[in-house]
Amino acid sequence: MANSNFPKIGSPATRALEAAGYTTLKQLTTITESDIAQLHGMGPKALGILREALKAQGFSFKQDKTGNPLKKKGSPVSRTDKVDEFLENLSHPFKAEIEALRSIIKGVNKDINEEIKWKAPSFNFKGEYLVTFNLWEEKRIHLVFHNPQISKVKSKLLEGDYKDRRMAYFADMKDVKAKRPLLEKALKDLIKLQK
Repeated sequence: MANSNFPKIGSPATRALEAAGYTTLKQLTTITESDIAQLHGMGPKALGILREALKAQGFSFKQDKTGNPLKKKGSPVSRTDKVDEFLENLSHPFKAEIEALRSIIKGVNKDINEEIKWKAPSFNFKGEYLVTFNLWEEKRIHLVFHNPQISKVKSKLLEGDYKDRRMAYFADMKDVKAKRPLLEKALKDLIKLQK
């Protein structure tokens, strides 16, 4: 962006701002940090640099009504095309199981959207994240339930005692089929807490 006054934040983040129509730091005072974070190509490092650059000029991102930065939300539009493309090119020993789990998750509620997050399929309900695959692990299938309400969901499927996360693991297709009712119930219970 030749005419911008942005600091060096990297090409992907710069292109993301340009595509969204932002060319000056002052324009960023009209949008929340979480909205900027939604832009494809905008990472935590670039956000930090922008935050500091705004602060240096006496500016800040727009705040929500309570004065707290808004949290990042999932895409309000299902990006099935992107997930299809991602899975088509995925090389993973449990690709069939990942496809089966994706189908189960999407089948729980018609308002579940999907997108790519953390370089993996991710699912949200009306913008509130539900669960995302962790594809770094290749000895089993790993699902990360990342939602502030997940600690209120009681299920034998969910593991861990984190403040806002739980994990679920599947050994193979037989395990996916055996745990399907538990997965569906955990998702339904989590969705009820969102309403």
